[in-house]
Amino acid sequence: MAVDERLDLKLSAADKQLLAQAAAIEGLSMAAFVRQAAKQRAAESIQREQQISLSQQDFTAFHAAIAQPFTANPALRQAMEQARTRVSRV
Repeated sequence: MAVDERLDLKLSAADKQLLAQAAAIEGLSMAAFVRQAAKQRAAESIQREQQISLSQQDFTAFHAAIAQPFTANPALRQAMEQARTRVSRV
């Protein structure tokens, strides 16, 4: 892994001691421990942000909605008709 960026971090003495102790238990340098922990937490945050969770009731409603064949509402039908008359295919 090429490391070419820096991140400076100010910690209280107690926080630094906590991280140093945990890094020693894991057999890692403090920098490696902090990097590993931060990357794991970042990945979890991103996954949580990108994941959609539904209750069983919401899932049932969603599934029922997508199981039905699509039908265009009047506004969409009108827009599609206008597009057919304005757009010529070559």
